[in-house]
Amino acid sequence: MQAPLHPESRLIRPFLEFFQLTTGVAAHAFARIGVLRFPATQRVFHKQVLFTGIQALLPVTIAGLAVGIGLVSQMRSLLGSGVELNVKMMQVVVLREFAPLLTAFIVLGRSGSAMATEIAAMKVRGEIRSLYRLGIDPGDYLIVPRVVGCCIAVPALTLLFQLVATGVGPAFASLFVEMRLLPYYSALFQQIALSDILIGLSKNVSFGLIIASVACSTGIHVPAQPAWIPQAAELSVLRSFILLLLADLLFASIYLIRS
Repeated sequence: MQAPLHPESRLIRPFLEFFQLTTGVAAHAFARIGVLRFPATQRVFHKQVLFTGIQALLPVTIAGLAVGIGLVSQMRSLLGSGVELNVKMMQVVVLREFAPLLTAFIVLGRSGSAMATEIAAMKVRGEIRSLYRLGIDPGDYLIVPRVVGCCIAVPALTLLFQLVATGVGPAFASLFVEMRLLPYYSALFQQIALSDILIGLSKNVSFGLIIASVACSTGIHVPAQPAWIPQAAELSVLRSFILLLLADLLFASIYLIRS
């Protein structure tokens, strides 16, 4: 007779199972990235980049413009006209924090929930079992294109957010508040170091990896019952949200140690 589980085990065991499955999904995606050379997986990859990246250009642009205009206006009223201080705030608040996080949240709301729902629905309808019977590895066909596509789309969208927020936003804000754009752009460009770019790229790729891996693992892990299809999206968003914040805290610590 099997001994009953302790309350702590009931709480920890699902988390450990989810963590193991999610890391397994991420590892499988990078270990099997070569399958993207096949036409079938290429089509799935292109659709994922289209949905996650290209179709998100407008909301990311609007968000970046709003953040850029709002932040410049507030900084001018609170910090005055000092170029160096305003540029430093723009670098820390927008380039390091707002742009990666807000972009990740936009992708999570659009693509993360959609991926989890789609894979959960395929599991309920028995399509994943059908792939096995056809001799197709569901991990290669379903997971690899989605994870890689998201890891490419998130950094690209974050770069767009950063360019709009720090470049276009201040230009629009200068129509309403007094601001010398040339000294601002010059000081901002001088503040950006190669190490900042590399750490930022690693952070953005990590955010994309978290969103896609959690979405795929959640969709695969839910019970094969129709009622769990919408819950897969909810679980995926909640889990990804927590992991994104933890990852952001980790990278914030790296910036702190580096400085």
